[in-house]
Amino acid sequence: MNLRSAADVLGDGVIRILDPKDFVEVLQKGRNIRDRRVYLAEYDRYVEETIVYDKEYRLLVCIMRDVTEEETAREKKESISRQTVEVADRVVDKQMRIVQEIASLLGETAAETKIALSKLKESISDE
Repeated sequence: MNLRSAADVLGDGVIRILDPKDFVEVLQKGRNIRDRRVYLAEYDRYVEETIVYDKEYRLLVCIMRDVTEEETAREKKESISRQTVEVADRVVDKQMRIVQEIASLLGETAAETKIALSKLKESISDE
């Protein structure tokens, strides 16, 4: 969390360094949170948090695991996948355009061939 020393926050409320909404949610709903991924913008960190309420001792326990590297790798992989899909889409679009152009040219030459052969047929029949 980029804290200089534990003494800077020891004894303070969690609100000083973290958003308390998850803690309040556990207290109000009575349902623990397990392995929830959270982005802590202030610290530029992704963490997987588990928050458990111990009713007997009236204690909230939070365990956080830094998953920043995993999340960064996942985002990078997603970005590469997205770029690959975009390239594939462009290639398919270009191929379709080329196919349409070829079909158009074939249609034109087929029509020209038909006209030429029809004229040839007529000239042979006239003789």
